[in-house]
Amino acid sequence: MKKVHRKGSLSAPAYIALFVILVAMIILTVLRLVSDMTNTSNITISKPVVLPALSSTSDTNDTSVELTEPNKAMATDDPAQLIPVSTPEPQTHTVDYKVKSGDSLESIFKHFSLPIQTLFGILEADEPYLEMDVLHPGQQLGFTFNNDDTLMALSVVSSTKKTIVYQKEDDNHFSHNETIAPTTWETVVLKGEISNSFYLAAANAGISDPTIMMLTKLIRNKINFRRDLRKNDQFQVIIKREMLDDTPVGNNYVAAIRLAGQKIDFNAYLHTDGQYYDKDGHNLTPALLRYPTRNTFRISSPFNPKRHHPITGKISPHNGVDFAMPIGTPIISTGDGQVERVANHRYAGKYLVIKEFGPYSTRYLHLSKILVHRGQKISRGQIIAYSGNTGRSTGPHLHYELRINDKPVNPITAKIPTLKSVSQTELAAFHEHVKTLDGMMSDETTIATANLDWLNNWLINTASASTRSMM
Repeated sequence: MKKVHRKGSLSAPAYIALFVILVAMIILTVLRLVSDMTNTSNITISKPVVLPALSSTSDTNDTSVELTEPNKAMATDDPAQLIPVSTPEPQTHTVDYKVKSGDSLESIFKHFSLPIQTLFGILEADEPYLEMDVLHPGQQLGFTFNNDDTLMALSVVSSTKKTIVYQKEDDNHFSHNETIAPTTWETVVLKGEISNSFYLAAANAGISDPTIMMLTKLIRNKINFRRDLRKNDQFQVIIKREMLDDTPVGNNYVAAIRLAGQKIDFNAYLHTDGQYYDKDGHNLTPALLRYPTRNTFRISSPFNPKRHHPITGKISPHNGVDFAMPIGTPIISTGDGQVERVANHRYAGKYLVIKEFGPYSTRYLHLSKILVHRGQKISRGQIIAYSGNTGRSTGPHLHYELRINDKPVNPITAKIPTLKSVSQTELAAFHEHVKTLDGMMSDETTIATANLDWLNNWLINTASASTRSMM
């Protein structure tokens, strides 16, 4: 019987060939997979992955971040394309304020919306000094705040050469710090002729008002201005001016004055004890009393620049002497002067300040009643107030201060004018000084050639003593 082959069927050899081809393809695929796995294990990233900057309009709730490979368009070495590093905000900032007419410290604090307790902290730190009790139009203040608008410091330009800083320590407690700019002293000889009054002639000669007032006090003990002065009478004054660079700071010392005319011949010379004498060495400086009361009272707290305050426990200078006495005890002025300030302080209580002759001034604190007013002229021994227990006080007492050039000194031990003449041991040196000063006022000796070492040394020692009293 004859075999019939179906159309489209494959022979055995064809099936074998297809099988071989299929096996070869499987082997090739396996080899490629192994090769790919090997190459992947050897990949090295040469650049860090860069995070794309987040758009300001992106959804803040979307926490997914897409990583971009280094070889994509986001990868770059250009610093401008990298994420910027934010700079921390400053911890404090200062706002300047110029005092206006009618301003008080309280009104200025309200302007800055500062808490009343912060004001009390400044007043507490200021109690030994009372610098902030009198502000002047044009005076510069600097308020330093932190990022929470808490007052961290208050700076006050007290004078041309002095800046005060009240620095926050803890809670609402502040410390008091002073910065004094270095100064120099300039010597000038000023001359004038009286045509109307001594005041006008002195002012026209370039003498400042405070210096004219001091000279008037010095002269009037020996001369009656209305009766003795005549037109064309002449005067010469030697003044030492304190200077900051080329600017006077307002602190002057009269080294000598001569006033001569038809009926007068007045001379006064500064000695190394800070007092004025005539050419024979007789004292011309108005005397000061040692104590501000007619009776003697116990000292309950002495002068101590490093005292621990009895109420706060903090180091707070005690710039005067406390006398324990019953409320209502009469208080007397220790010298001739003029009332400079009458005030009521949260911590110092009712108090007054009297400007005495020359560099001297006195302060009386914690009073119950004040009998004088600002601008009033006061005589030595005059009753000016009654003692009390006002302000922050541990009991009835009087706090009395003596200041020289506005620096506190110990009123019990300080050298004060007592109307004593120059001692015999110093008289020869004093006469040499008089000769030098007379020569300068007569133009026989120039300022450049005059020997004023003794005067310059006295000024240096006076400044050093004032600085030590505050340490």
